[in-house]
Amino acid sequence: YKLIHVMVKPDDTTDVLTYVSSDESVVTVTDDVINGTVTGIKGGNVIIDTAFAGTLTIARDQIKTIDYASENTLFARTDTTDKDKVEVSVSRDAEGNVILIPVEDKTQALALDDVQTLWATDGEDPDFPPVKMWAFSASLGMTGHEGATSDISVSAYIDAVRTSEHNTLKLYGSMAKSRSEGVKTSEQYIGGLDFEHRPTERWSWYLRDEAQHNRFSDYKLRNVVGSGGGFYFWNTNTDGRVSLLRFRLGLAHTYVEHHKTKEANSNDRLEESDMAIDLGLLFHYDFVCGVSWNTELTYTPLVDDLDKGTLVHETKISYLLKELSTVSNKLSDISLQVGMRNEYQTETPPDVESTDTTWYLRLSKSW
Repeated sequence: YKLIHVMVKPDDTTDVLTYVSSDESVVTVTDDVINGTVTGIKGGNVIIDTAFAGTLTIARDQIKTIDYASENTLFARTDTTDKDKVEVSVSRDAEGNVILIPVEDKTQALALDDVQTLWATDGEDPDFPPVKMWAFSASLGMTGHEGATSDISVSAYIDAVRTSEHNTLKLYGSMAKSRSEGVKTSEQYIGGLDFEHRPTERWSWYLRDEAQHNRFSDYKLRNVVGSGGGFYFWNTNTDGRVSLLRFRLGLAHTYVEHHKTKEANSNDRLEESDMAIDLGLLFHYDFVCGVSWNTELTYTPLVDDLDKGTLVHETKISYLLKELSTVSNKLSDISLQVGMRNEYQTETPPDVESTDTTWYLRLSKSW
């Protein structure tokens, strides 16, 4: 005899465990016996690997009994929206019933009717699969027009994200160029990094740096270094679909180098170096249909002149082209992106536009 027998009554949510032999099986409400290896319980389903039909997922209300054999401890979770889990072992109470005992606190038995997920300690977490330490994505977009005028524009974006339990490091870069009638009309390069540490599920602190070169704007170089704290209003992961809303507040240093030559008796500065308030808002939501929405806002008003600052907004909608996976698995992570980026200056010279807007349509590959 090894570990446990889980009995699920069709008209009752109570689970009753008793010792059984090492052979694992599932008995359905129609008295069909399915032999195999029970790999875990997740939510309302039991997962069993069989030799004759591969991996089967069976609803718990269709199961009469489960013979679950294991010599090792198990992980149990009572709330599938919370990463907290409890390592448990199997024991008996005074009446001889088998119960789950937390390894760290043997004075308390875990109520089986509260267990939503149960899996082997050396197995993968069914509710929160491990994230890739490094994730990469690259996208390229191009649009053109021929006729009365000849226009062409190219945009590209690449990022690398390293994620651990409490830290996230993001490195990114983008480029956008356009030509009209053979004459270059815009050229912009952006590069930066963003590091965030989350000691709790809600609170975080961050450090970021972004540099931008824009050949056809009032300035040729703009750099912002910011640091402060963040708060997550919500941050959930349901079956791989992420939804989050995060707010940031901190201090920043802005440096701007202008293109134009300083004229005699002019108060305009060729270089500006100022302290600013760093405000940020990020919203992300993954829809069931494979569409995701991402909006990010940053605003850096100057400390000594709150009416002067820069507001940067970017909204991007992505659609995962799942249809391409039928052609090749290597195409399964390609998505179509459409978005816009606005950079608004609250104070600009009379001959300079206050808003710089970029629209893009890209194909993106992740790996």
